[in-house]
Amino acid sequence: MTRPASEPVDDDLETSVDGAIAACDGDARAAVRVLLVALDHCQTELEQRNEEIGQLARDISRGYSRGRWEDLLTRAEVPIPYKPDD
Repeated sequence: MTRPASEPVDDDLETSVDGAIAACDGDARAAVRVLLVALDHCQTELEQRNEEIGQLARDISRGYSRGRWEDLLTRAEVPIPYKPDD
């Protein structure tokens, strides 16, 4: 859940920012670079998981699931690749 923009930034967040910069010997650009690489890795892993979930959904017997999963996949907040069998 995201916070409204009007709420103040938590002290924990500031502490984490300071810790990330300190871990990079005070180089803020290096800290941003490390965080961007980590974010890219997380996004790639999430895409792989979504593909795996889509494959599992396709592999479930339609008679077993009786179409229950199709509705959930189409309503997901994050799109999950799914093409129903015709």
